[in-house]
Amino acid sequence: MLRRSAFQSVTALVALLAASACTQDFDQFEPALFPGPSGSGSGGASSSGGDGGGQTAAGSTTSGGAGGGERCTNGEDDDGDGAVDCADDDCGGFACVAAPEDWQGPGLLYQGPDAADVACPEGFSERVDVGGREPLDTPATCSACACGAPTVACETPAVTVYTRGACGGANATLPVQTEDCINLGGDLQAGSYSAEAPGVDSATCAPSGGEATLPPPRFGIEGLVCAAGPDAGGCGAGEACAPREVDAPFEQGVCVWRDGDQRCPEGFGERHVFASSMVDNRGCTRCTCDTGGVRCAATLTLFEQSRCRGPGETVPFNGACVDDPPPAVSVSLEVTGTGSCQPRGGGPTGEVEEGEDKITVCCAR
Repeated sequence: MLRRSAFQSVTALVALLAASACTQDFDQFEPALFPGPSGSGSGGASSSGGDGGGQTAAGSTTSGGAGGGERCTNGEDDDGDGAVDCADDDCGGFACVAAPEDWQGPGLLYQGPDAADVACPEGFSERVDVGGREPLDTPATCSACACGAPTVACETPAVTVYTRGACGGANATLPVQTEDCINLGGDLQAGSYSAEAPGVDSATCAPSGGEATLPPPRFGIEGLVCAAGPDAGGCGAGEACAPREVDAPFEQGVCVWRDGDQRCPEGFGERHVFASSMVDNRGCTRCTCDTGGVRCAATLTLFEQSRCRGPGETVPFNGACVDDPPPAVSVSLEVTGTGSCQPRGGGPTGEVEEGEDKITVCCAR
């Protein structure tokens, strides 16, 4: 019986050693950024189990200890064991992280469409706008173009006078000056006449409109860093107690940042470059006026008395042949511009582009 009991004990011991041989301390594979546990301010590399451990993440910074749990980024000794934040063995999911020389941080990076709606987690309350990428294509709104009344200069009208009716026989084309009244000095008797509308010498219309209303420029992808606030504890000077695992919507890893398009420092190999400014080239094309719809018109009135007195007969300049016109002692000519200008232009143009100023954010996973 004694020999059998001893054999059973040896067998159980061998099985226990075999099980232990299959269990690795996975923390030995953590990068140098997150060193192993020291219990004195460097932060533990592994999450503690049982009464001493718990889940650690940006959105859940409580270790879950037996005394109510150590909140690992609030700078307080929550569980009353004399150790704060990263100095507490309960905060195995956190580590003390320092920003390399000339870099700012550490912090947690969000990149997405609505940075203003993102709440920074406990311990990382300092919001840092790091710019963005891919400006939104939101065009300008342009007020409608319009054209004022035309200012027209017309060519000198001319009348072709015929000796016979139906615009036949000998004829002469006479320019008619635009005076208020023209006394002919005697009766002018013609068999017929015709006159064409005068041409347009020049025409202009004053344009208006085309004013641009610009929606505020925005990045399609906005960058936000939630930096460690002043309350974090349990780390040395220039360090912050940062989580190893980060909850959405933040990127995984603790990040540092610096102005300019930079190479990432050692240990922070995931690089994100944001534009810290935008160039707004949006506007509206200039309003112009097309004068193609402007015409000139003329009307000749024949009077039987001098100084354009008495009844008169009005004949338009429309190219038609006027037969058997009345005798004329005086005439008056009225020339006017007609029609209107058509507005052109006033469409949105340009776009918002990324500026040359950059900010580089580098993260360690």
